[in-house]
This record gives sequence, C-alpha cells and structure tokens, in this order.
Amino acid sequence: MSYDSCMSNKYGGAPIRLEDGFAYRIYRCSRRLRMHFRSLAEQAGVDLSQEQWFILNRLVHEDGLAQGALGDAVLDDRPNLARHLASLEERKLVRREADAQDGRKYCVRITAEGQRLHDRFAATVPRARSQLTRGLTKDELATAMRVLSRLEDNIQGL
Repeated sequence: MSYDSCMSNKYGGAPIRLEDGFAYRIYRCSRRLRMHFRSLAEQAGVDLSQEQWFILNRLVHEDGLAQGALGDAVLDDRPNLARHLASLEERKLVRREADAQDGRKYCVRITAEGQRLHDRFAATVPRARSQLTRGLTKDELATAMRVLSRLEDNIQGL
C-alpha cells in the first residue's frame, strides 16, 4: 500500500494535517537532530557544525579525497562545502593540496589537530547514538535506513 493511499484512507481524501505529513516529520527530526548535535558538541567543548563534523568524519575514513568528491559525498552543495573547508583550514583542522595528477583539482587532508578533535568528539558518539535509538530494534533501524535511502533516491530522480 502506498503512502498516498494510506493517507487518503485515513482522512477520506481531505488535506493532510501538517503533523501527519511525512516530509514535515522528517524536517522536524532533522531540526531536532541538528539542535541535539549542537548541544553534544558544546558539552564536548568542540566548536564544529554538523557539516564540518561530517567532513572530518569522512576524511578520517577516506583522507585525501578530491574536494569535488568530498562535496558530492557529504554536502552535495559546493558553495557551502568551500565555506566549511575554508573555516576548517583556517583552524588548521584540514589542509587542501593540489592534486598530483591534475593541478586544477584539490585534495583535502585531515591534519593531526583535525584528527585529535575528531577522536575527542567521536568518543561521545556511541552514547549519544544509544540514547537516540533507545527503544528501537536493529530491524527497525535497518528498515528506517532503507526507507530513508529509498526516499533520497526518489528525490534525486525527480
């Protein structure tokens, strides 16, 4: 059964109340996650935005990514990526280097200071994740990930 048919059956074709809208629920959850992230970072004494954390975390696992590939993988928003990278670079958390094969491209590397900051904040993640997913089974989490991935794929296809 599709989402549309569930909603029209529930409301007999009437407009969906905001609180029952799927997009609104995702928006609210995203907003609350952003606020929760800010609180966690503040408690850990870490001055990072959520996007900057995503960049550092990606570089820990794939250091030396081309700036364009990093943008596609993390933010899919090149102007914001450039701004976040400039801030991280100014703080000596990352450095950009000319690509050895293509001087027009830049590779982004995490610095030792960036690694230390990442590791310090990463230590808080398991507890925060556990609190966030409290009461959810592994199957429910796996289903949520599949649904969100499918929604993202559908949106990209529009």
